[in-house]
Amino acid sequence: MLRRLGRSLVVLVMLALVGGYAAIGVFAVAPDEQAVILRLGRYLRTEGPGLHWYAFGLEKVETRPVTRAEQMEFGFRTLDPGPPPSYEDRPNEKRMITNDENLLAVEFVVQYRINDLYQYLFKVQDSKSVIRDVSETVMRELVALHKVDEVMTSVRGPIQADAQLEIQRLLDSYGAGVLVQTVQLQDVEPLEPVKDAFAAVASAVQDRERVILDARGYAEQVIPEARGEAERTLNQAKAYRSERILIAEGKTDRFTALLFEYLKQPEVTRQRLHLETLEEVLPGIDKVVIEKGHAAQVLPYLPVGKASRSNAP
Repeated sequence: MLRRLGRSLVVLVMLALVGGYAAIGVFAVAPDEQAVILRLGRYLRTEGPGLHWYAFGLEKVETRPVTRAEQMEFGFRTLDPGPPPSYEDRPNEKRMITNDENLLAVEFVVQYRINDLYQYLFKVQDSKSVIRDVSETVMRELVALHKVDEVMTSVRGPIQADAQLEIQRLLDSYGAGVLVQTVQLQDVEPLEPVKDAFAAVASAVQDRERVILDARGYAEQVIPEARGEAERTLNQAKAYRSERILIAEGKTDRFTALLFEYLKQPEVTRQRLHLETLEEVLPGIDKVVIEKGHAAQVLPYLPVGKASRSNAP
C-alpha cells in the first residue's frame, strides 16, 4: 500500500513538473509582432500572432513589431515631440555637395518596417546601422547628381522616389529584411554662411519669373490686337483693290463703247469728245474771250471766269 502510494506521489510530482515546464514555455505573440524561435542559438522557426510554445532552457524567443513603421532621421534628431518640439542638429550628417560643387544642408527622414524578422535579426550584424549607412550614402549620391537650384526646387520629388527605390534595392541585396515605405526630404537649404546670398539669388529668380509672366501677359494682349489690325488693313486693301478693279473695268467698258461709236461716225464722235472735254476743263480755269475781228485792238478783254466767281454767293 505504501509502495503504491509512493509511486502515485512520484507520478503526480512528475506530472506537476512536466505541466509546470510546459506552462513556462507558453508565450503570446501580439497582432503586430512576429517571433523567432532559436534552439541552442540556431534559428528554428518564425511564429506569427497568437499563443505558442517553446522548450524553455533549450530554446529562446525573439519578438519584434513588424507592422509598425519605424522612423530614422538624418541631419537632426527629435529630442521632444512637444509641443513645442525640440530638435538636435547634426551638421555632419546633413552637409552634402551638389553637382555644381555647392554645399547644402539636407535633412530627410526614412520610414521602414520589418518584413522578414529572421533576416532582420540574423542576416546582418546591426540592421539599424546598415539602414542608416545605406540611406545616407544613397541620398549623398543623388544630391551629387543635381545642381543646387534643382535640389532645392524642381527635383525634390524625383530624389525622394529614386532614393526609396535605391535604398530598398541595396537593403534587399544585403538581406536586411526591411521594407522602405517612404523617404521624405525635410529642410533643404544653403549652409548658414551663404544663406543670405542664396536668398538674394532666389529673389532674383522670382523677379525674373515675374517679369517673364508680365511679358507673356502683355504679349497675349498685344498680339491679338496686332492681328486684328493686320486683318482690318488687309480687308481694306482687298476692298480698295476691288474698287479700283471695278473703276478700271468701268473705264474700259466706256472706252470700248466710245471706240465703237467712233468707228461708226469718226467726225461726230471726235467733235462730241472735244466738246465734252472742254465742258469738263473750262469751268476750272480763267478764260479770256476775244471777239473775232478785234484781235488787233487794245485790250478787247472780258474776264469771264473772274466775274463769274466774284458774283458767286
